[in-house]
Amino acid sequence: MYTLMSQKLTQLEQEAPYTTADRILDILLLSPGDPQNWGTNVSETPTALGLADQTALRAYVLDPRKVARLHENTTGYIAPSEARDLLGLRRTYHFSLRIEPLLKIEVAGNGTFTLTVRDTKGFLVPNARMTAFYVPKSLVPGIDYPHESNITGIDGSCIVKFTFQPDRVLVVQAEQSGVKVIATYPSGFNFVVEGNRVFESDTLLISGLEYSTGTVSGIDRESVSRYVEIKGLTYLVEFDLWG
Repeated sequence: MYTLMSQKLTQLEQEAPYTTADRILDILLLSPGDPQNWGTNVSETPTALGLADQTALRAYVLDPRKVARLHENTTGYIAPSEARDLLGLRRTYHFSLRIEPLLKIEVAGNGTFTLTVRDTKGFLVPNARMTAFYVPKSLVPGIDYPHESNITGIDGSCIVKFTFQPDRVLVVQAEQSGVKVIATYPSGFNFVVEGNRVFESDTLLISGLEYSTGTVSGIDRESVSRYVEIKGLTYLVEFDLWG
């Protein structure tokens, strides 16, 4: 993993311009940190911060347990000021890290649901394949729950229909050009889709992350971004560095 990371950094450094923010973000996204399993050792603070999944064979695949430790009020939470020290940044530097799904799914309705897809800039996304599952809140694994599929139109929307039940959750998967995202309605459920079945994940379903040491300011701000994968889903990571 460290060899792959080194090769990737060397390649990126040869592409101009490669800023300090680029270097810091790639260290964060391409390194598993130390120890490499610090995502599961929630009682231990890592000595080096890295979000990469140490078992992944591709670059920019993140460990959801490590990302979860950047969420406030979670077990083993690592504060942004602590992360700054672990990244080797001086206290005069500040950073902002945002992680969000590459596609945003909006749901409206009860039983008859309108699904709308937008990109990270808010533009409507046509021709996205939508698969929706209607499952109980107390999910029983291994059961084939009812599901419906549709394609978003030019308005970025489509409709799926189920018989309304108050104790059920709509699990929606959107796919387009290799990008895959999942959302639940209501939100807050850690349900994932594998094939034609829904399972409850043992890790947090990342719906978004705002993580910062302060308010972005200064004319010397550097802003970079990367696409990453977390549990087979596609996310945009945006990173600002200033000081």
